[in-house]
Amino acid sequence: MRSIKYLALLFVILSMLIPTVATGQERFTDVGSDYWAKTEIEFLAHQSIIGGYNDGTFKPSNNVTRAQAAIMIAAALNLDLENRPAPNFTDISTDFHAYDVVAAVADEGIINGRDGRFMPNAPLTRGQMAAILQRAFNLEGTIDRGFNDIRPDHTFYSEIQALAANGITTGYSADNTFRAYNPTTRAQFSVFLARVLDDSFKQGNSARDGDLEIHHIDVGQGDSTLIITPNGSTILIDAGTQTAGKRVVSYLKQAGVSSIDKFVITHPHADHVGGAVEVMQNFGIGQVIDSGVPHSSQTYINYLEFIDQNEIPFVVATVGSTIDVDSNVNILVVNSGKEGDSLNDASVSLHLTYKEFTYLITGDAEEKAENSIVEQFNVLSDVLRVGHHGSNTSSNPYFLTNVQPKVAIISYGEGNSYGHPHGEVIQLLESVGVESIFGTAGGPVVVTTDGQDFQVEGGNSILPYEPNEPVEPPQENNSYPININTAGYELLQEITGVGPVIAQNIIDYREANGPFNNIEEIMNVSGIGQARFEAMKDQITVSE
Repeated sequence: MRSIKYLALLFVILSMLIPTVATGQERFTDVGSDYWAKTEIEFLAHQSIIGGYNDGTFKPSNNVTRAQAAIMIAAALNLDLENRPAPNFTDISTDFHAYDVVAAVADEGIINGRDGRFMPNAPLTRGQMAAILQRAFNLEGTIDRGFNDIRPDHTFYSEIQALAANGITTGYSADNTFRAYNPTTRAQFSVFLARVLDDSFKQGNSARDGDLEIHHIDVGQGDSTLIITPNGSTILIDAGTQTAGKRVVSYLKQAGVSSIDKFVITHPHADHVGGAVEVMQNFGIGQVIDSGVPHSSQTYINYLEFIDQNEIPFVVATVGSTIDVDSNVNILVVNSGKEGDSLNDASVSLHLTYKEFTYLITGDAEEKAENSIVEQFNVLSDVLRVGHHGSNTSSNPYFLTNVQPKVAIISYGEGNSYGHPHGEVIQLLESVGVESIFGTAGGPVVVTTDGQDFQVEGGNSILPYEPNEPVEPPQENNSYPININTAGYELLQEITGVGPVIAQNIIDYREANGPFNNIEEIMNVSGIGQARFEAMKDQITVSE
């Protein structure tokens, strides 16, 4: 019999974490009748295992915390919370709202801490979720087919195997991965827990044959997006900076990618094209698609030279054309470069449609290009990959009103020098009805859809918004002159004639001799002579 204390705690759960039940047809205002995890969420709510927030929402795309997972597991198992040994976690005091629950799950050996801490507010990873469910419900078994990213020596190998053997998970069908280190959303945890409790839910796997996946890779301050279509075709859009190139390659290999059918470079800035050569050195490329608006930077020149030397098919994107890799997926080019465009406004932009699901990605396109897109095409989208890393130069109200996204994804680096994403952009997204905003600063953000429902996992939630304070004075990498006293490794390569070696030589010279006193002093740097200096002198400065 549950104690009064446990009932009181359950009341707190139902009013704070996951409890108020909305009246009317829908229990939660943000879990509609067509939401992919609605049935499982409703099942657990009916069992009083979960509930909702005071505003009537469930917030299914938010990450579930370790404390929330403990509360749900305790409720599902109907654990006795009385007379449990003190958990002795340094970050759990006796007045913590879920103290008795933490004590119970720790005593049962279901959820353990680390280094004397429970970390109640930390997101629960998918690997940790597997371990918790396996321990809580004594799941056993193995499968012959493993997951590409889970080796036998993985920390949670046996637990993940047990979940798969019991029909709780099949992983991600597009690349046969489990992604143990990705955070678990509230919807995902609900689905997995429902499958454990009721076999009838085991047919509703999170990744099914015929899924389309869009991976927004964490490349720091830059962009790289992988699309895997239902027939297994691959499209890579941008490759981040040069230093991020290896990270992109590693991610693609972990995702099971062996070749790239279409490699789209939205525009020539270093944070989009910088890693392209690294990618092309590691994968077969079916075709490169470019904006057609060139740049004089050495980074872009290296990219073109590699394509030419290796005879990789190369085309310029044409507005109104389609990228054909899967007959079930329509990918329409809604923007590309034309004479007079800035590099940003020349960004190749794509609108993807898979059955009922729609998605828009616009590179660094700014207001001029955005308005042109919505005036020429119907680009209503379920998911918007927000332009220019959330800069206020993009995402203007007219554009957003015509896109009407439900979910927004922003690719940016934590503590970047531009303060991306900008607060006014977040406010505009909320004003047009965006329900969730995800950022890659917290890791890759993956959208999975069967063409009807879609789910988003990973990354960091940007709501509620907290400004991303710059770590150094902003200096846009698309503007000249470039300050050679403050520019970093990537930005220096935007200067004509400066590649990776000379960029490092400039940095080494600064460290050895202090800041440049005038631009002519750069000729003291190894590799820069009079001819190279003449080509770059109008692009550099030593003053702020």
